[in-house]
Amino acid sequence: MRKQVRYTLVMGDEERTTGSLLPEDAFETGAPEGTLGAEEELWLADPETLRLAGGAQKILAAEPAEHFSGELIDCEIEANTGVHREAAEVVRDLISRRRKLLEHAERLDRVLGTSGTHPLGDWREQEIIDKPHYQRLKRKLGWLIRRNNTFSLHVHYAVRGKEKVIYLFDRIREYVPHFLAVSANSPFWQGEFTDTRSARALIFSRSLPHAGMPEPFGSWDAYKDYLDFIVRPGIIQRLGEIWWDIRPHPQLSTLEIRAFDAQTDPARSEALISLAAATCDMLCAEYESGQRRPVRPVREIEDNKWNAQRHGLDGFFVDHDTHEPVPARRAMERLVELAAEVSRRDLSGVERLLEEPTESERQLLVWRETGSVREVVRDIVRRTRAATT
Repeated sequence: MRKQVRYTLVMGDEERTTGSLLPEDAFETGAPEGTLGAEEELWLADPETLRLAGGAQKILAAEPAEHFSGELIDCEIEANTGVHREAAEVVRDLISRRRKLLEHAERLDRVLGTSGTHPLGDWREQEIIDKPHYQRLKRKLGWLIRRNNTFSLHVHYAVRGKEKVIYLFDRIREYVPHFLAVSANSPFWQGEFTDTRSARALIFSRSLPHAGMPEPFGSWDAYKDYLDFIVRPGIIQRLGEIWWDIRPHPQLSTLEIRAFDAQTDPARSEALISLAAATCDMLCAEYESGQRRPVRPVREIEDNKWNAQRHGLDGFFVDHDTHEPVPARRAMERLVELAAEVSRRDLSGVERLLEEPTESERQLLVWRETGSVREVVRDIVRRTRAATT
C-alpha cells in the first residue's frame, strides 16, 4: 500500500490541506511502462424529451466502485477500465462497461449517449451528486462548476521515473491541438450551434481554475513546488482538482491525456488511445536517447488549440519552427508519421480517422438535414447503442 503524507485543518465547513498529496513512490512503483487505461464520460437522458436526466447515483450504488465513478452531475457517469497493454483491450473494457450502463439506463427509463457536450443539455436543470467532494466544489466554485456539463475521454499511459514524466508532460502539450482537432465532437451547447467544433474545450478549459493548457515545469522539483504553492494554503485539496488538458497522475504513476472529446463510436476511441500511446512512446524514446526536443510556450500552443477548437481537422496549425501555416490534417499526418517511426502501436485506425469527417461534422450533418438539435441527440443515442450491442 502506498504511503501518502497528508494533514488537514478544519476551516469552517472546509478542509485545508497541508503537506504533500504525492505518494512517496510516485512513478517508481515498477509498473510496466506504456501500459494503458482509460476513462469515458457518458450521459443519461429522458427517452421522450432527450434532455439530460439523472440516474447516475443509482447506478453507482449498484456497481463495483472500480468500474464506474460519479462525475459532478447526476446525469453523468464515468466508466473506468483496467490496465492493459493494447488500445484494443482498453476499448473492450469500455464496451463492456457501456453494455452494463445500457442495462441500467433501460431499468431507469433512460437512454445512454456520449459526446463532448449533450447538444440540448441545460446545466440549470442538473443536480450535483451527493458526494462531499462535489458538494464542496459546488460551494467553492458556484455557477462556474454547475455549468460544466461536458464529457471527455481520458487516456492513461504508465511512466517510470519522476523526471521522465515531467519531460513527457512538457513535450506532449505541443500535441494537445492535434488531439482536440481529431476528436472534436461537441459543436452544440444548450441547443445552439456554437460555430466551433469543440464547445467542450471552450466551456471546460475557459471556465475552471487549473484547467486548459498548463505551463511546462522542466523538473520534478518545480512540479512539487507548484503543488506546495496551491496545496499549502488550501487552494486545492486533491490532485483531482487540477483539470489540465494533460496532467501527471502520481497516484497511478501515469501521464493522463485529457484533451479528447468523448467519442460516440468506440472504434474512434480505440484509434485515439493508440494515438496517445504512440505519441508517448515517441517522447519516451526522445528522453531515453538524450535527444531532447524544444518545449513549446503556452502562447504558441494556445493559438493552435484555438484553431482546433474552432475548425477541427478543417483548420490549420502554425508550425512552431517555420511559423508557416500547415493544414490540420497534414499536421496530424506528420505526427502519425513521427510516432510510427519508434512506436509499435497500430495506427491504422488513426489513418482512417484522417480520411473521414470528425464526429462533430457528423452531428452537423444530421442537424443540417433535419433542422433539429433533438434529432442530433437521437442520432447520438442510436449510434451509442448500435456500437455497443
